[in-house]
Amino acid sequence: MSITRIVVLVLSAFSISALSVPLHADTSVSVDAFQPARLLQDSQSDVNHYRLVLSELKRTRATTYGEQEKRLSGQLWRRYWAVEPEFSLNEVSDYFAAQFQPLERLYQCRGLDCGSSHFWANDVFDNSRLVGREANQRYWAALQTMENGLNRVWVAYVVQRGSGQVYVALDRFDTTEEVSLKLVTQTQIQAALRHSAGWLPGLVVDNGMLQQEDSGNLIQVLSGLSASDKRRLYLMVHCYDASQMSDNLRCSERLAKQLRVATYNGQRELNILGQGALSPAPDSGLEPRLRYVFWPQR
Repeated sequence: MSITRIVVLVLSAFSISALSVPLHADTSVSVDAFQPARLLQDSQSDVNHYRLVLSELKRTRATTYGEQEKRLSGQLWRRYWAVEPEFSLNEVSDYFAAQFQPLERLYQCRGLDCGSSHFWANDVFDNSRLVGREANQRYWAALQTMENGLNRVWVAYVVQRGSGQVYVALDRFDTTEEVSLKLVTQTQIQAALRHSAGWLPGLVVDNGMLQQEDSGNLIQVLSGLSASDKRRLYLMVHCYDASQMSDNLRCSERLAKQLRVATYNGQRELNILGQGALSPAPDSGLEPRLRYVFWPQR
């Protein structure tokens, strides 16, 4: 092992040890660059539409996008590096994974699960040098809450090009806006539907009314089911917050009707019933829930 590599690994171990303490309300902690590496760009700016990707990618009508994204306003510090060639993708990735581990994870992916490298390079980080092999890429997004209520977002993207060169992009983004997403992805909804029965995520209700935009992933998955699945699927809406069962029944029946209309695509209406609080909630929450059963084929 070369002297240079030994020095870097020692420094990396020191950084990992220093980051093993909780990061909340500690303004002195930062995610450090991997060294040795050649700094290619270092910029700081106020931005109004910082694109924070927090989920797997989708592609519709030749457009790639994150199924869940945030557009935020704040201060961005962005840097790019080309790592010295004697260091591998795994060494660089392990270094950043250790630094992100104590932070509040927002999203991360690796390899083919990250989707298009062109998307990350050109649409997110605006640097074509970051285009590499999709099997050789890593992405992290994490949150650090500061003492003054500021939300500090750390984003890192590591990729290896076909030549073997490893590149790194690192963002530090400070904002006062809400960062975390509470929406459920289509992938999570589809995974829940693989069972014969259970509770279905993605139903968003406000003041007793279905929120179609926030429930969009649920509505899209349900409306896109095959005719066979729609015939077998029975959905039951449950409301829990009223003290009288009759009020919970009216609430759930109203939401069931709204969901039937929202998911109807002109072919077959889903079987959606209002069941009030006749089935216990899966947890202690009082918000409306959606339960499903696939009736067995005969």
